[in-house]
Amino acid sequence: MNTLSINTPQNVRFDYKLATLGARMIAFAIDYFLIICYSLFVYYLLQWMGVFKHSDFWLSYGIYMLLLLPCFFYFFLMETFFQGQTVGKMLMKIKVVKIDGTRATIYQYFIRWVCTIIDVFLCFGALGISSIIATAKAQRIGDIAADTAVISTRTDTALQETLFEEITREYTVTFLQAIRLSDQDANTIKELYKKGYERKDYNIIIALSNKLVELLEVKPQMPPEEFIDVVVKDYYYLYRNS
Repeated sequence: MNTLSINTPQNVRFDYKLATLGARMIAFAIDYFLIICYSLFVYYLLQWMGVFKHSDFWLSYGIYMLLLLPCFFYFFLMETFFQGQTVGKMLMKIKVVKIDGTRATIYQYFIRWVCTIIDVFLCFGALGISSIIATAKAQRIGDIAADTAVISTRTDTALQETLFEEITREYTVTFLQAIRLSDQDANTIKELYKKGYERKDYNIIIALSNKLVELLEVKPQMPPEEFIDVVVKDYYYLYRNS
């Protein structure tokens, strides 16, 4: 699977797995299935209410179109209010982000939505699919215009296993100050660490690292994620042998 690599302000490389074409297509199909279901529901509801029996055809049609506005704005509104995800994207565990891995802006979601006309409705989606396949960052035309990408939010087990791996007897403590932590502190650290990777939000990792630096009064010469990993291991080793 291709990755989107960025360098944080701390000069630490952070990799995001790009969403596969298959996952994006399935997510899109799920979303349009929901849109179609809603459209049919509204149609039969209005028919049951007798709206279409009204003598004024344009009034009936206008009411129907008005109630279908959520379908028209579906992708833009969902991605805006749910941090780059629609129902389909949530189920497929993918999301839209800026090309630097941070949360996209309303303007960027809007650009992607407008460009759906080109990506999806022209040539029956062939342009969008071709663009995703041809570009290094798997971007459709809307992504290129908005400077966004679609990443996978599935947890990379390899990134988390180091934090929970068994500590051997030969383990050497790096930060003795870790003994200041409580069990609750250690569990909170692990939860925040896990949340940062699940959300693909490196800012959570940095904030957690900075808080530990302040709390333990140390100056680690290592990347934030490695520092957090070492502190938790130090704590468990010291606690086990105390």
